Amino acid sequence: MAINRTPYSVAQETLGLSSRRRGLQMGSPVPLGANALTDVLTNPAVNNYQEYQNQRLAEQDMRQNIGTAAPQAAANAMGEVRSQTAMQSDADAKAQTFAAQRLSEALYANDSGTELMRLNSVMQSPERANFLHGAAVAKAMSAGMSPDLGGEVFTKNQYSV
Repeated sequence: MAINRTPYSVAQETLGLSSRRRGLQMGSPVPLGANALTDVLTNPAVNNYQEYQNQRLAEQDMRQNIGTAAPQAAANAMGEVRSQTAMQSDADAKAQTFAAQRLSEALYANDSGTELMRLNSVMQSPERANFLHGAAVAKAMSAGMSPDLGGEVFTKNQYSV
C-alpha cells in the first residue's frame, strides 16, 4: 500500500471520495488543504498558541517601553539641570540681597554714610598722608610693635609703586 503524501488531512480526502462512491454530492464547505496550509503557530485548531502569543506581546511591550524610556530620561535630565540652575540663581540673588542689606545697615549705622563721605574727603585732601601715617602707626601698635616701625612702613609704601 502506498503512503499518501499530500498536505490534506485524511478526513478531507475521504469525505469527498466516499460521497462520490455513494452517489452523494456531499463535500466539505472548507476547500481542501485550507487548514493544512495555515501557520502551525497561529492555528488554534493545531496548536494552543497562547504562550507564544503572550511571549510575543511581552517582547513588543518591552520594545515600546524602551523606545519611550530614552526620551523620558532625557527630559528628566534636562528638567534636573533647569532645577539646579534655578536653585543656583536663587542662591546668587539671595546673596546679593543679603550684601545690599548689610551695606544699607552699615550706611545707616554711620549716619547714612556721613562717616564714609568724611573719610572720602580726607582721602582726597592734603591730610591724606597724615591720616594714612596715623593708621599705619595704630596698626603697628595694635600688633605690639614700635610706633616708629609703623611710620617706617608708611614711608616705604608711600614711595613704592
